[in-house]
Amino acid sequence: MKKLYFIPILFISWFSTLNSQTTAFENLTKKITNKQATPLQAYKQLDSLLTEAINANDAETELKILSKRYEYDYLQKIDFEQMISAAQILKERAQYHNNLLYEAKAYKYLAQVYTFNGLYEKALKELSIGLKTINKVTPETPKTIMERANIYTAFTNTYTQNNEPFKGIQYIYKAIEEHGKLTNPEQKRGTQFMDYANLGGIYLKVNLDSAKYYAEKSITYSKPHEYNHNLMFLNYLVIGNVHLAKKDYPNAEKYYKKAEAIKEGKYFMNIKELYKNLIKTYAELNETELKKEYELKLKDLSLTIAQSQNNSLRKIIQNDKNNINSSPKSRNKNNYYWILGALAVMGLGIIALVIYKRKKTITHPLTPKEYNELIDLLKDNDQKFLLAFDTKFPHFSKKLLKENANLTNSEIELLAMVKLGITNKEISQYKYIQHRTVQNKRYFIRKKLNLASDIDLNKWIEHF
Repeated sequence: MKKLYFIPILFISWFSTLNSQTTAFENLTKKITNKQATPLQAYKQLDSLLTEAINANDAETELKILSKRYEYDYLQKIDFEQMISAAQILKERAQYHNNLLYEAKAYKYLAQVYTFNGLYEKALKELSIGLKTINKVTPETPKTIMERANIYTAFTNTYTQNNEPFKGIQYIYKAIEEHGKLTNPEQKRGTQFMDYANLGGIYLKVNLDSAKYYAEKSITYSKPHEYNHNLMFLNYLVIGNVHLAKKDYPNAEKYYKKAEAIKEGKYFMNIKELYKNLIKTYAELNETELKKEYELKLKDLSLTIAQSQNNSLRKIIQNDKNNINSSPKSRNKNNYYWILGALAVMGLGIIALVIYKRKKTITHPLTPKEYNELIDLLKDNDQKFLLAFDTKFPHFSKKLLKENANLTNSEIELLAMVKLGITNKEISQYKYIQHRTVQNKRYFIRKKLNLASDIDLNKWIEHF
Protein backbone atom coordinates (compact mmCIF):
# COMPACT_ATOMS: atom_id res chain seq x y z
CA MET A 1 0.00 0.00 0.00
CA LYS A 2 1.27 3.47 -0.83
CA LYS A 3 2.04 5.77 2.06
CA LEU A 4 -0.50 8.30 3.28
CA TYR A 5 0.85 11.74 4.10
CA PHE A 6 -0.80 14.44 6.11
CA ILE A 7 -0.26 17.59 4.12
CA PRO A 8 0.07 21.00 5.78
CA ILE A 9 -3.01 23.19 6.02
CA LEU A 10 -1.44 26.34 7.37
CA PHE A 11 1.39 27.96 5.49
CA ILE A 12 1.88 30.63 8.12
CA SER A 13 3.78 29.35 11.15
CA TRP A 14 2.87 29.48 14.84
CA PHE A 15 1.82 32.94 16.05
CA SER A 16 2.96 34.68 12.84
CA THR A 17 -0.54 35.76 11.77
CA LEU A 18 -1.38 37.49 15.01
CA ASN A 19 -1.75 41.24 15.10
CA SER A 20 -3.39 41.85 18.43
CA GLN A 21 -4.24 45.18 19.96
CA THR A 22 -2.99 43.79 23.29
CA THR A 23 0.54 44.96 24.06
CA ALA A 24 1.46 41.83 26.02
CA PHE A 25 0.27 39.65 23.17
CA GLU A 26 2.27 41.68 20.66
CA ASN A 27 5.39 41.27 22.80
CA LEU A 28 4.87 37.52 23.02
CA THR A 29 4.45 37.34 19.26
CA LYS A 30 7.73 39.22 18.78
CA LYS A 31 9.54 36.84 21.15
CA ILE A 32 8.31 33.85 19.12
CA THR A 33 9.31 35.51 15.85
CA ASN A 34 12.77 36.41 17.19
CA LYS A 35 13.16 32.94 18.79
CA GLN A 36 13.48 34.45 22.27
CA ALA A 37 10.71 32.12 23.44
CA THR A 38 9.61 28.65 22.39
CA PRO A 39 5.99 27.78 21.54
CA LEU A 40 5.80 25.85 24.83
CA GLN A 41 6.93 28.88 26.84
CA ALA A 42 4.42 31.00 24.95
CA TYR A 43 1.68 28.45 25.58
CA LYS A 44 2.22 28.81 29.33
CA GLN A 45 1.30 32.51 29.05
CA LEU A 46 -1.86 32.05 26.99
CA ASP A 47 -4.22 31.68 29.94
CA SER A 48 -3.29 35.07 31.41
CA LEU A 49 -3.46 36.68 27.97
CA LEU A 50 -6.85 35.05 27.37
CA THR A 51 -8.14 36.51 30.62
CA GLU A 52 -6.78 39.91 29.60
CA ALA A 53 -8.52 39.71 26.22
CA ILE A 54 -11.86 38.70 27.79
CA ASN A 55 -11.67 41.50 30.37
CA ALA A 56 -10.92 43.98 27.58
CA ASN A 57 -13.82 42.63 25.47
CA ASP A 58 -11.27 41.99 22.73
CA ALA A 59 -13.11 39.21 20.87
CA GLU A 60 -10.60 38.98 18.02
CA THR A 61 -7.65 38.39 20.34
CA GLU A 62 -9.65 35.95 22.46
CA LEU A 63 -10.49 33.82 19.42
CA LYS A 64 -6.91 33.98 18.11
CA ILE A 65 -5.59 32.72 21.45
CA LEU A 66 -8.12 29.88 21.54
CA SER A 67 -7.11 28.94 17.99
CA LYS A 68 -3.43 28.90 18.99
CA ARG A 69 -4.18 26.64 21.95
CA TYR A 70 -5.56 24.07 19.54
CA GLU A 71 -2.57 24.36 17.22
CA TYR A 72 -0.19 23.85 20.14
CA ASP A 73 -2.03 20.72 21.32
CA TYR A 74 -1.82 19.48 17.72
CA LEU A 75 1.74 20.28 16.66
CA GLN A 76 3.59 20.12 19.96
CA LYS A 77 1.76 17.84 22.38
CA ILE A 78 0.00 15.28 20.15
CA ASP A 79 -2.91 15.51 22.61
CA PHE A 80 -6.12 14.68 20.72
CA GLU A 81 -8.31 14.93 23.83
CA GLN A 82 -7.14 18.49 24.46
CA MET A 83 -7.54 19.26 20.76
CA ILE A 84 -11.22 18.31 20.94
CA SER A 85 -11.76 20.50 23.99
CA ALA A 86 -9.90 23.43 22.42
CA ALA A 87 -11.90 23.14 19.18
CA GLN A 88 -15.23 22.94 21.01
CA ILE A 89 -14.44 25.95 23.18
CA LEU A 90 -13.38 27.90 20.09
CA LYS A 91 -16.63 26.99 18.34
CA GLU A 92 -18.75 28.07 21.32
CA ARG A 93 -16.91 31.37 21.76
CA ALA A 94 -16.96 32.09 18.02
CA GLN A 95 -20.74 31.53 17.99
CA TYR A 96 -21.08 33.77 21.04
CA HIS A 97 -19.17 36.55 19.25
CA ASN A 98 -20.92 35.86 15.91
CA ASN A 99 -17.53 35.33 14.26
CA LEU A 100 -18.08 33.00 11.31
CA LEU A 101 -14.38 32.85 10.37
CA TYR A 102 -13.32 31.31 13.68
CA GLU A 103 -16.42 29.15 13.84
CA ALA A 104 -15.37 27.66 10.49
CA LYS A 105 -11.86 27.08 11.89
CA ALA A 106 -13.38 25.19 14.82
CA TYR A 107 -15.27 22.82 12.50
CA LYS A 108 -12.05 22.23 10.58
CA TYR A 109 -10.18 21.50 13.81
CA LEU A 110 -12.83 18.99 14.95
CA ALA A 111 -12.59 17.31 11.54
CA GLN A 112 -8.84 16.93 11.97
CA VAL A 113 -9.27 15.06 15.25
CA TYR A 114 -11.89 12.77 13.70
CA THR A 115 -9.55 12.08 10.77
CA PHE A 116 -6.71 11.17 13.14
CA ASN A 117 -9.04 8.65 14.77
CA GLY A 118 -10.26 7.14 11.50
CA LEU A 119 -13.76 8.64 11.83
CA TYR A 120 -13.85 9.88 8.25
CA GLU A 121 -17.62 10.32 7.89
CA LYS A 122 -17.73 12.50 10.99
CA ALA A 123 -14.76 14.47 9.68
CA LEU A 124 -16.38 15.09 6.30
CA LYS A 125 -19.57 16.21 8.02
CA GLU A 126 -17.69 18.79 10.12
CA LEU A 127 -15.80 20.03 7.07
CA SER A 128 -19.05 20.44 5.12
CA ILE A 129 -20.46 22.56 7.95
CA GLY A 130 -17.22 24.53 8.08
CA LEU A 131 -17.37 25.20 4.34
CA LYS A 132 -20.98 26.41 4.55
CA THR A 133 -20.02 28.63 7.47
CA ILE A 134 -17.03 30.27 5.76
CA ASN A 135 -19.12 30.85 2.62
CA LYS A 136 -21.46 33.05 4.69
CA VAL A 137 -18.66 35.49 5.54
CA THR A 138 -18.93 38.84 3.79
CA PRO A 139 -17.10 40.71 2.44
CA GLU A 140 -14.52 38.37 0.93
CA THR A 141 -11.06 39.02 2.39
CA PRO A 142 -7.64 37.31 2.17
CA LYS A 143 -8.39 35.68 5.54
CA THR A 144 -11.61 34.08 4.31
CA ILE A 145 -9.91 32.98 1.08
CA MET A 146 -7.11 31.33 3.07
CA GLU A 147 -9.50 29.65 5.48
CA ARG A 148 -11.67 28.28 2.67
CA ALA A 149 -8.53 26.92 1.02
CA ASN A 150 -7.50 25.38 4.37
CA ILE A 151 -10.86 23.61 4.60
CA TYR A 152 -10.43 22.25 1.08
CA THR A 153 -6.97 21.00 2.09
CA ALA A 154 -8.52 19.34 5.14
CA PHE A 155 -10.95 17.56 2.79
CA THR A 156 -7.89 16.35 0.87
CA ASN A 157 -6.28 14.96 4.03
CA THR A 158 -9.45 13.15 5.05
CA TYR A 159 -9.96 11.54 1.66
CA THR A 160 -6.32 10.49 1.31
CA GLN A 161 -6.27 9.01 4.81
CA ASN A 162 -9.37 7.05 3.77
CA ASN A 163 -7.53 5.71 0.68
CA GLU A 164 -9.43 7.94 -1.74
CA PRO A 165 -6.53 9.95 -3.25
CA PHE A 166 -8.34 10.98 -6.43
CA LYS A 167 -11.09 12.69 -4.43
CA GLY A 168 -8.31 14.30 -2.43
CA ILE A 169 -6.70 15.64 -5.59
CA GLN A 170 -9.99 17.30 -6.60
CA TYR A 171 -10.04 19.24 -3.35
CA ILE A 172 -6.40 20.26 -3.43
CA TYR A 173 -7.08 21.88 -6.79
CA LYS A 174 -10.03 23.70 -5.23
CA ALA A 175 -7.59 25.05 -2.61
CA ILE A 176 -5.20 26.15 -5.35
CA GLU A 177 -8.08 27.88 -7.14
CA GLU A 178 -8.87 29.80 -3.94
CA HIS A 179 -5.26 30.88 -3.56
CA GLY A 180 -5.42 32.24 -7.10
CA LYS A 181 -7.82 34.92 -5.82
CA LEU A 182 -5.10 36.49 -3.66
CA THR A 183 -3.59 39.70 -5.01
CA ASN A 184 -0.67 40.28 -2.63
CA PRO A 185 2.52 39.02 -4.39
CA GLU A 186 4.12 37.69 -1.18
CA GLN A 187 0.94 35.85 -0.19
CA LYS A 188 0.75 34.33 -3.67
CA ARG A 189 4.38 33.17 -3.47
CA GLY A 190 3.77 31.67 -0.04
CA THR A 191 0.72 29.76 -1.18
CA GLN A 192 2.61 28.45 -4.23
CA PHE A 193 5.31 27.18 -1.87
CA MET A 194 2.54 25.38 0.03
CA ASP A 195 0.46 24.20 -2.93
CA TYR A 196 3.34 22.52 -4.75
CA ALA A 197 4.43 20.82 -1.51
CA ASN A 198 0.89 19.54 -1.00
CA LEU A 199 0.70 18.31 -4.59
CA GLY A 200 3.97 16.46 -4.07
CA GLY A 201 2.54 14.77 -0.99
CA ILE A 202 -0.65 13.60 -2.62
CA TYR A 203 0.91 12.57 -5.96
CA LEU A 204 3.07 10.05 -4.13
CA LYS A 205 -0.03 7.89 -4.29
CA VAL A 206 -0.46 8.43 -8.00
CA ASN A 207 2.84 9.07 -9.81
CA LEU A 208 6.34 9.16 -8.28
CA ASP A 209 7.90 11.36 -10.94
CA SER A 210 5.12 13.93 -10.59
CA ALA A 211 5.51 13.86 -6.81
CA LYS A 212 9.23 14.59 -7.06
CA TYR A 213 8.62 17.35 -9.64
CA TYR A 214 6.10 19.14 -7.40
CA ALA A 215 8.29 18.84 -4.29
CA GLU A 216 11.28 20.29 -6.12
CA LYS A 217 9.05 23.00 -7.60
CA SER A 218 7.87 23.92 -4.10
CA ILE A 219 11.47 24.35 -2.93
CA THR A 220 12.08 26.93 -5.70
CA TYR A 221 9.35 29.11 -4.17
CA SER A 222 10.88 29.03 -0.68
CA LYS A 223 12.95 31.79 0.88
CA PRO A 224 15.97 31.41 3.19
CA HIS A 225 13.93 32.06 6.33
CA GLU A 226 11.64 29.18 5.30
CA TYR A 227 14.35 26.52 4.97
CA ASN A 228 13.32 25.22 8.42
CA HIS A 229 9.59 25.26 7.62
CA ASN A 230 7.39 22.16 7.96
CA LEU A 231 6.67 22.44 4.21
CA MET A 232 10.35 21.77 3.59
CA PHE A 233 10.00 18.73 5.82
CA LEU A 234 7.23 17.45 3.55
CA ASN A 235 9.25 18.21 0.40
CA TYR A 236 12.31 16.32 1.66
CA LEU A 237 10.14 13.43 2.84
CA VAL A 238 8.50 13.17 -0.59
CA ILE A 239 11.83 13.25 -2.46
CA GLY A 240 13.29 10.72 -0.04
CA ASN A 241 10.35 8.41 -0.61
CA VAL A 242 10.78 8.60 -4.37
CA HIS A 243 14.43 7.55 -3.97
CA LEU A 244 13.39 4.74 -1.61
CA ALA A 245 10.84 3.45 -4.11
CA LYS A 246 13.54 3.47 -6.80
CA LYS A 247 15.96 1.64 -4.44
CA ASP A 248 18.38 4.57 -4.36
CA TYR A 249 19.01 4.11 -0.63
CA PRO A 250 21.91 6.58 -0.14
CA ASN A 251 19.85 9.44 -1.58
CA ALA A 252 16.78 8.28 0.33
CA GLU A 253 18.76 8.54 3.57
CA LYS A 254 20.13 11.95 2.52
CA TYR A 255 16.67 13.48 2.09
CA TYR A 256 15.18 11.73 5.11
CA LYS A 257 17.93 13.18 7.29
CA LYS A 258 17.28 16.61 5.79
CA ALA A 259 13.62 16.19 6.75
CA GLU A 260 14.50 15.09 10.26
CA ALA A 261 16.72 18.16 10.72
CA ILE A 262 13.73 20.49 10.25
CA LYS A 263 12.95 21.99 13.65
CA GLU A 264 9.68 23.85 13.05
CA GLY A 265 6.37 22.20 13.99
CA LYS A 266 6.21 18.92 12.07
CA TYR A 267 3.13 16.76 11.61
CA PHE A 268 3.41 13.69 13.82
CA MET A 269 1.79 11.42 11.23
CA ASN A 270 4.53 12.31 8.77
CA ILE A 271 7.20 11.89 11.45
CA LYS A 272 5.91 8.36 11.98
CA GLU A 273 6.25 7.65 8.26
CA LEU A 274 9.74 9.16 8.29
CA TYR A 275 10.82 6.74 11.03
CA LYS A 276 9.30 3.77 9.18
CA ASN A 277 11.09 4.72 5.98
CA LEU A 278 14.42 5.28 7.75
CA ILE A 279 14.11 1.80 9.27
CA LYS A 280 13.61 0.35 5.76
CA THR A 281 16.48 2.41 4.39
CA TYR A 282 18.95 1.39 7.09
CA ALA A 283 17.89 -2.24 6.73
CA GLU A 284 18.88 -2.07 3.07
CA LEU A 285 22.13 -0.26 3.92
CA ASN A 286 22.94 -2.86 6.61
CA GLU A 287 23.14 -0.13 9.25
CA THR A 288 21.94 -2.27 12.17
CA GLU A 289 22.51 0.24 14.98
CA LEU A 290 20.79 3.07 13.14
CA LYS A 291 17.90 0.77 12.29
CA LYS A 292 17.49 -0.07 16.00
CA GLU A 293 17.63 3.63 16.90
CA TYR A 294 14.64 4.44 14.72
CA GLU A 295 12.75 1.34 15.76
CA LEU A 296 12.89 2.63 19.34
CA LYS A 297 11.81 6.12 18.27
CA LEU A 298 8.94 4.67 16.25
CA LYS A 299 7.69 2.53 19.13
CA ASP A 300 7.81 5.47 21.53
CA LEU A 301 5.92 7.76 19.13
CA SER A 302 3.40 5.03 18.28
CA LEU A 303 2.56 4.56 21.96
CA THR A 304 2.03 8.30 22.44
CA ILE A 305 -0.30 8.43 19.41
CA ALA A 306 -2.22 5.30 20.43
CA GLN A 307 -2.77 6.57 23.99
CA SER A 308 -3.93 9.93 22.67
CA GLN A 309 -6.31 8.26 20.22
CA ASN A 310 -7.76 6.13 23.00
CA ASN A 311 -8.38 9.16 25.22
CA SER A 312 -9.90 11.19 22.41
CA LEU A 313 -12.22 8.37 21.34
CA ARG A 314 -13.55 8.26 24.91
CA LYS A 315 -14.21 12.00 24.73
CA ILE A 316 -15.93 11.66 21.36
CA ILE A 317 -18.20 8.97 22.81
CA GLN A 318 -19.04 11.19 25.79
CA ASN A 319 -19.81 14.11 23.48
CA ASP A 320 -22.06 11.90 21.37
CA LYS A 321 -23.87 10.75 24.51
CA ASN A 322 -24.40 14.37 25.51
CA ASN A 323 -25.72 15.21 22.05
CA ILE A 324 -28.11 12.26 22.20
CA ASN A 325 -29.45 13.39 25.58
CA SER A 326 -29.77 17.05 24.58
CA SER A 327 -31.06 16.56 21.02
CA PRO A 328 -33.14 13.40 20.47
CA LYS A 329 -33.67 14.16 16.81
CA SER A 330 -29.95 14.00 16.12
CA ARG A 331 -29.44 10.49 17.48
CA ASN A 332 -27.25 8.22 15.46
CA LYS A 333 -26.84 4.92 17.29
CA ASN A 334 -24.98 3.22 14.47
CA ASN A 335 -22.27 5.85 14.57
CA TYR A 336 -22.10 5.62 18.35
CA TYR A 337 -21.59 1.86 18.36
CA TRP A 338 -19.05 2.19 15.53
CA ILE A 339 -16.98 4.46 17.74
CA LEU A 340 -17.26 1.98 20.60
CA GLY A 341 -15.86 -0.68 18.30
CA ALA A 342 -13.04 1.60 17.22
CA LEU A 343 -12.26 2.32 20.87
CA ALA A 344 -12.08 -1.40 21.63
CA VAL A 345 -9.65 -1.97 18.75
CA MET A 346 -7.58 1.01 19.85
CA GLY A 347 -7.49 -0.36 23.38
CA LEU A 348 -6.07 -3.64 22.14
CA GLY A 349 -3.40 -1.74 20.21
CA ILE A 350 -2.39 0.18 23.30
CA ILE A 351 -2.20 -3.00 25.36
CA ALA A 352 0.22 -4.45 22.81
CA LEU A 353 2.37 -1.33 22.90
CA VAL A 354 2.33 -1.09 26.68
CA ILE A 355 3.64 -4.65 26.88
CA TYR A 356 6.66 -3.30 25.03
CA LYS A 357 6.88 -0.10 27.04
CA ARG A 358 5.88 -0.17 30.68
CA LYS A 359 3.23 -0.17 33.35
CA LYS A 360 2.51 3.41 34.17
CA THR A 361 2.38 2.83 37.94
CA ILE A 362 5.90 2.69 39.33
CA THR A 363 6.53 1.89 42.94
CA HIS A 364 8.82 4.08 45.06
CA PRO A 365 9.45 4.43 48.82
CA LEU A 366 8.04 7.95 49.05
CA THR A 367 5.10 9.23 51.04
CA PRO A 368 2.47 11.17 49.08
CA LYS A 369 3.75 14.39 50.64
CA GLU A 370 7.38 13.68 49.62
CA TYR A 371 6.31 12.75 46.10
CA ASN A 372 4.21 15.90 45.69
CA GLU A 373 7.08 18.07 46.93
CA LEU A 374 9.32 16.68 44.18
CA ILE A 375 6.59 17.19 41.57
CA ASP A 376 6.10 20.79 42.71
CA LEU A 377 9.83 21.44 42.17
CA LEU A 378 9.51 20.02 38.66
CA LYS A 379 6.46 22.12 37.86
CA ASP A 380 8.41 25.21 38.89
CA ASN A 381 11.38 23.99 36.81
CA ASP A 382 13.40 24.39 40.02
CA GLN A 383 17.08 23.41 39.75
CA LYS A 384 16.91 22.03 43.29
CA PHE A 385 14.85 19.05 42.05
CA LEU A 386 17.82 16.73 41.57
CA LEU A 387 19.29 17.64 44.97
CA ALA A 388 15.94 16.94 46.62
CA PHE A 389 15.61 13.69 44.70
CA ASP A 390 19.08 12.59 45.80
CA THR A 391 18.11 13.04 49.46
CA LYS A 392 15.25 10.57 48.92
CA PHE A 393 17.30 8.20 46.74
CA PRO A 394 20.86 8.74 48.08
CA HIS A 395 22.55 6.07 45.93
CA PHE A 396 20.71 6.74 42.67
CA SER A 397 23.11 9.19 41.00
CA LYS A 398 26.22 7.40 42.25
CA LYS A 399 25.06 4.05 40.90
CA LEU A 400 24.21 5.60 37.53
CA LEU A 401 27.63 7.20 37.27
CA LYS A 402 29.20 3.82 37.99
CA GLU A 403 27.30 2.48 34.98
CA ASN A 404 28.65 5.34 32.85
CA ALA A 405 30.68 8.24 34.24
CA ASN A 406 29.79 10.35 31.19
CA LEU A 407 26.12 10.68 32.09
CA THR A 408 25.23 14.38 32.37
CA ASN A 409 23.18 16.00 35.13
CA SER A 410 20.41 16.54 32.59
CA GLU A 411 20.36 12.83 31.76
CA ILE A 412 20.38 11.80 35.43
CA GLU A 413 17.55 14.24 36.07
CA LEU A 414 15.50 12.69 33.27
CA LEU A 415 16.11 9.21 34.71
CA ALA A 416 15.02 10.50 38.11
CA MET A 417 11.75 11.65 36.58
CA VAL A 418 11.32 8.25 34.93
CA LYS A 419 11.96 6.66 38.35
CA LEU A 420 9.02 8.69 39.69
CA GLY A 421 6.75 7.34 36.96
CA ILE A 422 6.51 10.65 35.08
CA THR A 423 5.49 10.21 31.43
CA ASN A 424 7.35 11.58 28.42
CA LYS A 425 4.54 14.07 27.83
CA GLU A 426 4.76 15.36 31.40
CA ILE A 427 8.57 15.60 31.18
CA SER A 428 8.26 17.72 28.05
CA GLN A 429 5.84 20.05 29.84
CA TYR A 430 7.91 20.37 33.04
CA LYS A 431 11.20 20.98 31.17
CA TYR A 432 9.78 23.20 28.41
CA ILE A 433 11.03 20.92 25.65
CA GLN A 434 9.31 19.10 22.80
CA HIS A 435 8.15 15.52 23.17
CA ARG A 436 10.58 14.45 20.42
CA THR A 437 13.47 15.94 22.42
CA VAL A 438 12.55 13.68 25.35
CA GLN A 439 12.51 10.69 23.00
CA ASN A 440 15.97 11.58 21.69
CA LYS A 441 17.34 12.02 25.21
CA ARG A 442 16.03 8.59 26.18
CA TYR A 443 17.70 7.05 23.13
CA PHE A 444 21.13 8.51 23.94
CA ILE A 445 20.78 7.47 27.58
CA ARG A 446 20.07 3.91 26.46
CA LYS A 447 23.23 3.96 24.36
CA LYS A 448 25.32 5.22 27.26
CA LEU A 449 23.89 2.52 29.51
CA ASN A 450 24.35 -0.16 26.82
CA LEU A 451 20.77 -1.33 27.16
CA ALA A 452 19.66 -3.91 24.61
CA SER A 453 16.67 -2.99 22.43
CA ASP A 454 14.44 -5.51 24.21
CA ILE A 455 15.08 -3.96 27.65
CA ASP A 456 12.47 -1.44 28.76
CA LEU A 457 14.16 1.68 30.16
CA ASN A 458 11.28 2.37 32.54
CA LYS A 459 11.36 -1.15 33.96
CA TRP A 460 15.14 -1.06 34.20
CA ILE A 461 15.18 2.22 36.12
CA GLU A 462 12.26 1.14 38.34
CA HIS A 463 14.32 -1.75 39.73
CA PHE A 464 17.65 0.12 39.61
